[in-house]
Amino acid sequence: MKNYYEKEVLITSTYADRWCELGIFQGAILIQDAMTEFFHQYNCDAIQLSRTHQAVWAVARTKLLLDREIRWMDRVKLKVFPVKISSVAIHLNVLLESPEGLPLLRARQEMCAIDVTSHTLRRIETTSFPMELEPLPPVLTTPCLRMKLKLGEEYAAYSHRVRVMDTDMNRHMNNASYIRLIMDARPVAFWDTYQVREFDIQYVNEAVEGEDLQVYCRQEGLEMAVQIKRGETTLVKSILQLIPRDSQA
Repeated sequence: MKNYYEKEVLITSTYADRWCELGIFQGAILIQDAMTEFFHQYNCDAIQLSRTHQAVWAVARTKLLLDREIRWMDRVKLKVFPVKISSVAIHLNVLLESPEGLPLLRARQEMCAIDVTSHTLRRIETTSFPMELEPLPPVLTTPCLRMKLKLGEEYAAYSHRVRVMDTDMNRHMNNASYIRLIMDARPVAFWDTYQVREFDIQYVNEAVEGEDLQVYCRQEGLEMAVQIKRGETTLVKSILQLIPRDSQA
């Protein structure tokens, strides 16, 4: 059985930010689409899985590493494949390459299955995912960060009320919507100066429409830490490694 999914992608307006580049938020959308297409080829994307096995896929952690700029109207090769499969998680790698085979973006995602009724963790073998798939060697060997962020009020950036367009089919805030909030923690002038080189995010709890979220941000040198809370409950933790803009190879 085929143990990867690949296609060619044209970087159009859907995947380009205000600097005409594939930014972190747009990269997360692209990776989310690729993950969906990977599972769809086994008839177990979230929509199909919720209907047949009353489960959905949830992202626990994501790491992105931008090797080179990916710009407006670039054509890139995309590949998604498992690097580890266990009873509680599927570890995927995503690789974006230039037509010449140069790595542009590498990512890893840790996925788990959640019961749609009880919202509890499900063992992967209770879904229709093919456990016999042979993992491939990883293209990103650096592990996802385990973060212990506790940002206080002195780091408060802004508040956000969850709206309908923030949410997905599960009526929870979509994974990529949190990343938009993270990037909004700093103004345009900041992002005119810096780019993200490496990005880690850990999803801890879920938000739904109507809830008020607080975004906290701390910068120390070229490292930026963001924590999103609902009152005292942490929803998301993230660490961004920055580089001065135009310094990428």
